[in-house]
Amino acid sequence: MTLFPVMSGVAASGAPFVLSRLRRQDLPQIVEAFHNLELTTYLRGFGFSASEVEQAEWLEANLRDTPTQVMFGIYNAAETLIGSVVLRDIDHRSGTAELGVAVYDSALWGQGYGSGATRLICQYGTFHLGLFNIMLKVFAFNERAIRAYQKVGFREIGRRSGAVRLGQERFDEVYMELLTEPLDLSGLRDQIRQLG
Repeated sequence: MTLFPVMSGVAASGAPFVLSRLRRQDLPQIVEAFHNLELTTYLRGFGFSASEVEQAEWLEANLRDTPTQVMFGIYNAAETLIGSVVLRDIDHRSGTAELGVAVYDSALWGQGYGSGATRLICQYGTFHLGLFNIMLKVFAFNERAIRAYQKVGFREIGRRSGAVRLGQERFDEVYMELLTEPLDLSGLRDQIRQLG
């Protein structure tokens, strides 16, 4: 089964990637990824390690969009799933949504896949969904993610002090937003023209 890319990009490392619909055949990579306690901690799992049955249910639920959510897999040039990106809690009337992104393989962290996929999904949300404001929440200890979001144009709008406890330490939950009006959509428009 081949990919049907929706958008393509290049990571900061120079590696090409695409956003495409998730596939059932991606289940083994998803199961493996969600046994990484560092990843699940960043994703609010706090030590949770999902079973194959739970991950299969999650995958089935995310194979199709709903009026309030759109999700894509992040795939490398070999068409291997390396992460996912989602716009959820989409409010079409107000033009708002919340962003979530995860690069599953920790060996690929810091190479620009997360910021590249974030940029593309924000362009998609602006161009196709008419979004004006995209928000996200991130733990203060996840400094790499905060820097990646800032590269895309997100800015901090507030913090919930000590909202996260890991062991005996407390960390802030950081709220960030991107106003989509200044986004450069020319690259996405070019990709759409090439399809025509």
